[in-house]
Amino acid sequence: MGNAEPTLESMKVWIPPDGLFSNVTQLDESRPVPCDNFDLIVIGMQEATWKTHSKSTENEVEGNEVVSVGDVLDAMDDQNTSQLRLMVKNILGDEYSQMVEEQRGQMRLSIWISDRVINRIHDIKIDGANCGIGNVLANKGGIIVSLNYKDTRISFLSAHLAAHEGESYYKTRCENIQSILREAKTLGISKFGLTSNLDNATISHHMFVLGDLNFRINFDGDDDHENNVKRALAMIEEKDFLGLYRYDELQAGLEKGDLLEGFQTLPCDFPPTFKVKRTFGFDYKAQRTPSYTDRILFKSFDGLTENLKPLAYEPCVDFITSDHKPIRGAFTITPNRTNDLAEFTIDGTYRLTIEKMKCSGLPAGDANGLSDPYLKFMWDSPNIIGEDVSLQEKMRKLMKCSKHVWPKTHYISKTLDPDWGDAKMSFLVENCFVGQMLYIAVIDFDMISLNDCLAVVALNIHDLIQADEFSQKVTKQLVWDGKAAGKIEFTVDASVVSRRRIISNSKPNYYDLDVF
Repeated sequence: MGNAEPTLESMKVWIPPDGLFSNVTQLDESRPVPCDNFDLIVIGMQEATWKTHSKSTENEVEGNEVVSVGDVLDAMDDQNTSQLRLMVKNILGDEYSQMVEEQRGQMRLSIWISDRVINRIHDIKIDGANCGIGNVLANKGGIIVSLNYKDTRISFLSAHLAAHEGESYYKTRCENIQSILREAKTLGISKFGLTSNLDNATISHHMFVLGDLNFRINFDGDDDHENNVKRALAMIEEKDFLGLYRYDELQAGLEKGDLLEGFQTLPCDFPPTFKVKRTFGFDYKAQRTPSYTDRILFKSFDGLTENLKPLAYEPCVDFITSDHKPIRGAFTITPNRTNDLAEFTIDGTYRLTIEKMKCSGLPAGDANGLSDPYLKFMWDSPNIIGEDVSLQEKMRKLMKCSKHVWPKTHYISKTLDPDWGDAKMSFLVENCFVGQMLYIAVIDFDMISLNDCLAVVALNIHDLIQADEFSQKVTKQLVWDGKAAGKIEFTVDASVVSRRRIISNSKPNYYDLDVF
């Protein structure tokens, strides 16, 4: 928001009036419009506090980077909240209700829900993390909201990451996003006791990351700022936006695995959104290399990628009260459960047996540069039973030392490439639904202090059972704090305990969730 009071006209350019899909530009205009109105309107704002009668902001330092402790503390007692709420209500109309209104320093995240789905949304949880000065102040950081729609866990992270150009600032941005995922957990499935090991990127069926992520155009290490600005402006003049996008730090970082493993962002086939003068159209300031700082990323759980489809992705050209042009996107999500559960259920009881387990390239958990890893198996559903819980763990639960009992392997000393040999883990799964997950956490054993989680992988149980071959070898990327953390290999065998029947006697009557 550029720490300036937005006009109603600018906000209407960004937020679709009456929540109408026809007010956004569809990625594929040949496709039929999937909906009249959006079901969820998710609004992430950064630098979203202002003084009503402030002096001109035309000469401000980039992104209000010169921020005092007083500025941030003043923002915590900000008086702009009701003004923004009334403005958005005026735009969306009476068919929408605000379900989330969260402020963290100068960052905001609000969610408006259409009346037609409001009774289907539940388990709304909110958390956040600061990445400002000393990881205390909230001029940088993120807010996470998770919710449940028809047994589909959806998370939204609105973030404001470190500013400025250069390799060191790029690394800080990557560290910021890892820190937010590590610290901000919305306890979306806390009834199963999973959140101490799992972040929102792991437990969500679908997750979005949005905001001023501050990633810049980086012309292959060219340190001459003036040349970089001229080069970017020349490409913009030629409308070579995809050519410019090839130098985007964020896309390069995703490909290298520096951050947000498994996430994707749509190509920016439009002018950069930063740093612009506060006027109509794109008029860039020479202080910074024009860059795609304002972004939306998304990730779906393994096996559910076809259930999330992007519909629109565009900048808001005539938003005039900020030195950024806001970005907006539209998506449709098919939920895990429908009114007719037919095609989404595997009826019967199965035994899943996991064996030949080994990992490679794990992070070091100890001072000697090695780890003492073991595997812990967890799940998010009451119709899964672990058959390999040790007597010791059962006693701990009986003595109320442990709320949940999860099966685990033995630990292997001093290695980053453990192999558990002939060890096996078995699980009974009854009446499996789409979206049920089995989590494997790699834990570093410590005799004296608390054990530390090194990495996690989430498995789609429905897909494992429905596989054409009941015995299959699986290789998966391990992740921790959104970053690649080694690989895991194992063999899984699915066998029938009771009769297997895939029910598919009618077309499912589901209602997609349309998200803006």
